[in-house]
Amino acid sequence: MNPWYRRKVPKASSPRRFVLSAACASALLATTLTVPAAFADAPARAIDGSREGVTAQACASGIATYVHDVSGDEGVLRKFLDWDPLTGNATGALHDTGVSTPLDTYSRFFTGGHGIIYVVTDEGALKTYKDNTATGGSLLTPVRNYGGDWSTYATIVSGGAGRIFALRYTGSLDVFSIANPASGTGAITKVKTVAATNAAVIAMDRANDVWAVGSKVYTLRRGVADRLGEVKQWTYNETAGAAPFSADTVVVSRVGTKTFTGWSPGPGTFYTVGATPDYSGVASSYTGSGLTELANDDVGSGIHGDVHADIASCLASPSADAKPVLGSAPPEAPAPKAVTDTSPDPAPQNPAEFTGKFTLGDGSPAAGLPVRVEAIDVTSESTEEKELTTLGTAVTAADGTWKVSLPATLPADVRQAAAANGGAINAVAHVDGQTASRQLMRGTDFVVAAPASAPAMARALVASATEDDAPSKLRPVTDAMGEESPQPNEVQTAYSWASEDERNSLDTLGEQPLPEYQSDTSGIPQDDPYIVKGVDTKSMEIRPMDGGCDRTKSKIIDTQIRYTTVAEGHAAWDSKASVDYDSKLSSNVEIAVKTGSNWTIEGTATLGSAMSVTTGYTNKGPHYAKQWKVPIEYKKIKETWKCNYGKDTYYRYRIQGGKYKVPSGGVVGKYGKDVRNKDGSGAYYKSPHKHRAYVEPESFFQLSKNRSVKFGGAVSAFGVKLGASTQYDRDHRQRITAGKKTSHRHDIWGKNDKVDGKPGVFYSF
Repeated sequence: MNPWYRRKVPKASSPRRFVLSAACASALLATTLTVPAAFADAPARAIDGSREGVTAQACASGIATYVHDVSGDEGVLRKFLDWDPLTGNATGALHDTGVSTPLDTYSRFFTGGHGIIYVVTDEGALKTYKDNTATGGSLLTPVRNYGGDWSTYATIVSGGAGRIFALRYTGSLDVFSIANPASGTGAITKVKTVAATNAAVIAMDRANDVWAVGSKVYTLRRGVADRLGEVKQWTYNETAGAAPFSADTVVVSRVGTKTFTGWSPGPGTFYTVGATPDYSGVASSYTGSGLTELANDDVGSGIHGDVHADIASCLASPSADAKPVLGSAPPEAPAPKAVTDTSPDPAPQNPAEFTGKFTLGDGSPAAGLPVRVEAIDVTSESTEEKELTTLGTAVTAADGTWKVSLPATLPADVRQAAAANGGAINAVAHVDGQTASRQLMRGTDFVVAAPASAPAMARALVASATEDDAPSKLRPVTDAMGEESPQPNEVQTAYSWASEDERNSLDTLGEQPLPEYQSDTSGIPQDDPYIVKGVDTKSMEIRPMDGGCDRTKSKIIDTQIRYTTVAEGHAAWDSKASVDYDSKLSSNVEIAVKTGSNWTIEGTATLGSAMSVTTGYTNKGPHYAKQWKVPIEYKKIKETWKCNYGKDTYYRYRIQGGKYKVPSGGVVGKYGKDVRNKDGSGAYYKSPHKHRAYVEPESFFQLSKNRSVKFGGAVSAFGVKLGASTQYDRDHRQRITAGKKTSHRHDIWGKNDKVDGKPGVFYSF
């Protein structure tokens, strides 16, 4: 049990303390077992994975590993598959099976082998469950309710050999035996209490995590300051007259200051999580003599919470040709061969106009309001305040829509900015109005267009950007007139939701829409921004502003270079992944606007500037899937505008991506978040049949057409999360290369469509 999680503040107002009385113990333990004279491990594991006196087939691979994830609003028990535990998955991975079930945030769990999961409920009762997912059943199938109150124990673990080690909050250690541990129904009997003064018990009490394998108990204590932490091994003994634990042995001392969690699937291997400075949930594995060899420093990602494995008495490696599958794999269904489309890129339509739709806060149309469209890239390199160039005006129709065509002759500054942006023109559409009570309401929509003479890539990017167009809401302007908002520094923005998510190694957002409102210094805002002085403005009628608002002036007040997700590759089993992002930027990145106290996403900017570099990765795998990021410069821009015949001055801020820019001493591109959880058998069997295909051995398949899947959390800039998408072409590709194995197909499937359609991205199994 991981103490970092186990010692969360319980729902009760104070920690509960409960000592088992004789009557309670009698009720809890239905029968009494004879205490054995000695307690020993199962036969030793041989080098080939077998045990002395036991055939190699008895040793286990494909060990279930469970994570109690309490990072969200509700606790969840997630199941991973430890495919090759004998080697610590030296060339493999912990596979996220996609199987999960609710488990109360304040409940605790541990495993005892044989697929039995023990849960101590928030009320302190002990229950057993069976994991039947391998045969299509439930992850937590109820077996027995032992009742009682186990809340007196701070840590409870089992080594899978019929013993439970339970450390009291008061310091002493109770050891219980389990009758018929394979069933989860046997009686539980206390056989020993070890004093709080015992060195092993002291180590358990001070540890950040404790786990057991057979008679071996392990304690993990994280490093402090510049000192590394350590994992120690303690051997438990029930021989009459012998000390309960052997002298401690240092197993490994390569544990960092953020390492809180450890576990083992069986003898000879253990894992830790959190060895990176930001507690990103990356797991590392250790094997070898004395368990001192680092086998894999990135064996799994996104592992946040208490972790226990379905402990085996000895470990083996799977067959070299076996495919990682949870349970029994169904027969391979017919699927087409994946063939890379080598035909010319389709000619994009001419997106030479700006379009959009404005609504009230409740989603109803905002009709009859004047719209002004202004070019925003004309000030992107200026440090002086400059007035934006107007490209046209319109009035919203009855359904809230509007349209402005590009001028036949572009202004010189717009023409110059478009040339530097690959031909695309980024602009902002403004709508200004007021309620009957004269509350100022402003709508903003960042839009893109390209003239017929623009390069094909620019027109294709603009066309793909408009596919994501969504109505833009008019929002109340609540900042005090004439007052600029204080801007937080990087230390303050480090506490924002966006910054916290950026530190997670797993892609938690995917294609999910970002929150409608974001704070740049804290979590997701919970207040309703439409409530102004106690009045709800979201459904109020909005009429044009008296005297209107003049053209926008803007000034860059800060810049940041942030690595932004632009692509991802996938290669499970016997395959390799490659990602190419060459020659030039080819992405659409969202723009955030601060109206009032919070930030909102209000459209996108098309980035098509020249890069003159090649980035990406080649032939990574097997069991590999990572996003790829490139450095883009983001600007925070202050906007000034006057309304009501120039009497009222207001300020607003926007965050906008710009040029590809490598920081001094920085890299041209780097690996992003882990996306292995989207691959594998669990995801494949849930995918639509029509999206599936296969790649022949020793051949490849690649995507080099159509817009990429949108990355919901592509970057965090100034404490705000922005999404992005990439246009596939001959310079921007996702590729998979199949290996030589022929025992199974190299299956792939498209996220949004069949792989020769518009899949966005493809996954691997």
